[in-house]
Amino acid sequence: MQPITAFGTKLPTVDYVSRPGAYALFFNPQSELGLVRTDGGRYFLAGGGIEAGEDQETALIREVQEETGLLAQVDQPLGTAVEYYLDRNEGVYYKKTGHFFQVDILGEAPEGKTEEDHHLIWLPPAEAGPLLYHDMYCWAMERALIV
Repeated sequence: MQPITAFGTKLPTVDYVSRPGAYALFFNPQSELGLVRTDGGRYFLAGGGIEAGEDQETALIREVQEETGLLAQVDQPLGTAVEYYLDRNEGVYYKKTGHFFQVDILGEAPEGKTEEDHHLIWLPPAEAGPLLYHDMYCWAMERALIV
C-alpha cells in the first residue's frame, strides 16, 4: 500500500469534517483534460462524495454522469490523497480524502446530467492546473499525465 499524499496544514485544535470522495481524470483526443466548472466559478475534477453503501468506483461513475452527462468506465486507479482546508463559503474545516481514477469515456449518458450548476469544459493540462480548486487535483492530474 502506497503512503497517502497530504496537502494543506492539519491544525491540531480543529475538528475536521471527513469528506471521502472519488474523482475522475479523463482526456479528449486533443489531450485536453475534462473538468467541471460550477456556476460559482470554481473548477473541479468530475467526481464527488461516496454515499452510504457505495464503493469508490460506483460513486465515481455516478458522479461523472451527474456532473457531466457522460458514461465512464474505470481504467485504473491513480492513488489517494488527503487535503485539509477551510471552506470559507461554509465556514467549515474539511479533511477531504480523494480516491483518483483514470477513466475511459464511453459516450453520453441517456439520462444526461442532473446537476445543472455543473458544466463540462475541456482544457489543456497546463491551463487547467492553475484553475483547479484543490491542490490534490493538480497532484492527480500530474499522475495521470505520466501513466
